[in-house]
Amino acid sequence: MAVDFSALDKAVDQEQLRKDVEEAKNNSGDIPKGTYIVGIDKMEIKATKDGRPMFFIQARGKEGEHKNKCIFMNRVIYGTKNDGSMIQSVLTVLDKFQTDIIPEFNGYQDFVELVADIYEEIQGRVECEIDYDKDAFNSISIKEVFDV
Repeated sequence: MAVDFSALDKAVDQEQLRKDVEEAKNNSGDIPKGTYIVGIDKMEIKATKDGRPMFFIQARGKEGEHKNKCIFMNRVIYGTKNDGSMIQSVLTVLDKFQTDIIPEFNGYQDFVELVADIYEEIQGRVECEIDYDKDAFNSISIKEVFDV
């Protein structure tokens, strides 16, 4: 028996969804290990499929062969073998942005707000030179941050 998704089709902006699918097709793909200049499109604490908090960055190439391609970093920060090290690795990334907000961990809900505040401060204002390796523990390592 087939599942009827016609109500969902009516609820979704089909034209926008097709545009989003096309953008994903054109702006994703296998980005090789290397050094890139990127802008930060998204940065947040969100939930994994099983509900654990995870730090997430979506960056986008700004030049060269991989211009407009997306680069991602995910870091689960609860329920790991070493939550303290996972949180500290996120704090190290946040500190690289040199914002007025001092990155520190004072509980998970506070951390959600801290990451959102730091992202708000840097959104559209900085680009980064990064080393990227999708197979590395730190898939994104920020080398330098530039004001734009």
